[in-house]
Amino acid sequence: MTHPSRAKSKIAGGIPHMPFQEFTINSLDQLLAELKKAKIPNAQIEVSTSEDGRHYACSKPLVNVLVYTSHSLGEEQEYKDLLALYQYCPDCKNAARVL
Repeated sequence: MTHPSRAKSKIAGGIPHMPFQEFTINSLDQLLAELKKAKIPNAQIEVSTSEDGRHYACSKPLVNVLVYTSHSLGEEQEYKDLLALYQYCPDCKNAARVL
């Protein structure tokens, strides 16, 4: 699904995909490079795997990619503001921005 340029320009914080957008990408490294290239202000990227989350098409475990900012509220308090969540299937080479 292709989004018009006016919609793409309104994506919050420079994140390169619309929420719930599915796309094909060759590798997790390529997805991470695309996110870093977007230069999302103050964003950090975290990658994790989950045995509970499986791709519906092939039943293989998905890789989760979290894009967030971190804010300190004092010496010991910190909160994270989630900007985007992606899921990637390394076997099918499919990714989706979930949030």
